[in-house]
Amino acid sequence: MDKKGYISRIRKDLKAERKHSKTTIENIAKSFGIANKNLVKEFTELAIILNAREIAHDSSLTTYEKYLDIVALYQSQVNLSMRTSMSVLMQQYSTPAPISFLASSYILKPGSLSGYKAFKNIVKGSTKGKIVGNAHLTNDKNDFPKYLEPSAGNGLLTIALPYHYTHVNELDDVRLANLKEQPFAKVSSWDALKPPAAYDRSFDGIITNPPFGSLSQPELFGKFKIKRLEHAMALNALRCMKDNGKAAIIIGGHTTWDEHGRVTAGTNRIFLNYLYHFYNVEDIIPINGKKLYSRQGTSINTRLILIDGAKAVPDGAAPLKNKLHSTIVNTHEELWDRVGLGNSTSPKPQTKDAKVIKLRAKAILIKQKQLSLGKLPTANRPLRILVACEESQTVTMALRSRGHEAHSCDILPTTGLHPEWHIQDDVLNQLDKGWDLMIAFPPCTYLTVSGNAWMHDPERQKERKKALAFIRKLMKAPIDKIAIENPIGVISTAIRKPDQIIQPYYFGDNAKKSTCLWLKNLPLLEPTDMLDEDQLEYKHWYDKKKKRWRRQPLWYYKARDLSDEERRRVRSKTFQGIADAMADQWTVAQQENNRKTA
Repeated sequence: MDKKGYISRIRKDLKAERKHSKTTIENIAKSFGIANKNLVKEFTELAIILNAREIAHDSSLTTYEKYLDIVALYQSQVNLSMRTSMSVLMQQYSTPAPISFLASSYILKPGSLSGYKAFKNIVKGSTKGKIVGNAHLTNDKNDFPKYLEPSAGNGLLTIALPYHYTHVNELDDVRLANLKEQPFAKVSSWDALKPPAAYDRSFDGIITNPPFGSLSQPELFGKFKIKRLEHAMALNALRCMKDNGKAAIIIGGHTTWDEHGRVTAGTNRIFLNYLYHFYNVEDIIPINGKKLYSRQGTSINTRLILIDGAKAVPDGAAPLKNKLHSTIVNTHEELWDRVGLGNSTSPKPQTKDAKVIKLRAKAILIKQKQLSLGKLPTANRPLRILVACEESQTVTMALRSRGHEAHSCDILPTTGLHPEWHIQDDVLNQLDKGWDLMIAFPPCTYLTVSGNAWMHDPERQKERKKALAFIRKLMKAPIDKIAIENPIGVISTAIRKPDQIIQPYYFGDNAKKSTCLWLKNLPLLEPTDMLDEDQLEYKHWYDKKKKRWRRQPLWYYKARDLSDEERRRVRSKTFQGIADAMADQWTVAQQENNRKTA
């Protein structure tokens, strides 16, 4: 595997603004002996980081010029949609380079040295150390600023920070290795929920985009009970900030308010109340994920929280709803203005080259508006996709991360992160709304072969007939392309045999679950990351009643201790590898059809 050769190739292509798709980038990776899709994603991101960092530390550019160049870099990068099941489960999405640049620039202490050679030479006592940019060096090493990123990934959030003042931490082995190849002050791998005691109030700047998820047990911060992983990690990171330090934190979702204008009750209110009580929260910026985040592999909405030091006397709580905090940022220009770097030490240029820079900015904004308004060639326009009978949003998220207008639909409220993408209704009421594609996951309770043992019950027979009638209506929906997913069951005998039977391990997930697909005008799914069936994980036990050994897939067996409702949800949820394959392969099929009819 030629990792350095691959990264060098991608860096050159990025500088030349050569466009790549997921397919072309994977083919290039294979030519360098890299077949693992997770490694392709991580190494591609590292190439983007190195190019972005090079721009961020170019002393010939103003901060605004750097930002414009990094926006252009972001718009030319491949969509980093190669994801593992665990990264999606934990919502481990790296921050796009433009947002990373503004966030890390915000916490950058005035006078920080921005250059490796200057630091190296001056520490050695050399008189040839060249200070890059408008930096100022003190002779006292203890006065050097220190920055911390406790969940650093590959280092994307640190691009505006000098390497040798920045401490990074990461648990993932691949990302940790990538960090160690960069000259950071310190690279470590401790639990981000438990920073070393020596780090308390030690850093001038904190920057973090923690993975999203729920804690198995709430964590107490004083009297505040924190239940979300990202909230707990952010607060533990802030514990490491000096009282006069600055922090930039990225968390998922947008703030919502109740009818009284208060932050909606729940985990979000508790977290924000804590922040406002103990810290000077300068701004909480809601960012449109579809418009400013999607090329990083997700369209998740996020918030950028800017903190300017701790309060001398803790006081207060999250403010009532106001126009500033409810105004969503939709463009890179709006984000620049909102962060406010141009209001202090980094004004927009007013030099003789300002006209050229403004024209370049205008071109970037026009392109961005065209993308957001869907003014793309018909063949490549985002698709309108109905994901029927899905409350988890696993497939919806995969489709959204590829830039499509996907909506989950179920009679239940969504358990996913995006209620704004969810239609809570009987899906039969939504079939005639002009969808390009429908992917349906109808309930299998009365349809599976395993349920036949209880079919002597007249009530269950009645429910099975209703379930089959529902399937027939989905199959006859006025939608050009349709996929219906279900386990092995009576659909095969009562209606027709499936077009395909797939397994999660065909697509990189360590699990076995026979899954049938009934397709209309869609190709069969091609395996993307076939695992060895003999290596799959099972739970083996001896059945004393039947006097024989039995086994179940481990993921399925572990769900037995959950409540009935939770067990049903876990066992029926679509595996991420299958969701990604559907999002990649079936949308390509639809867009190919658009080309032929355009």
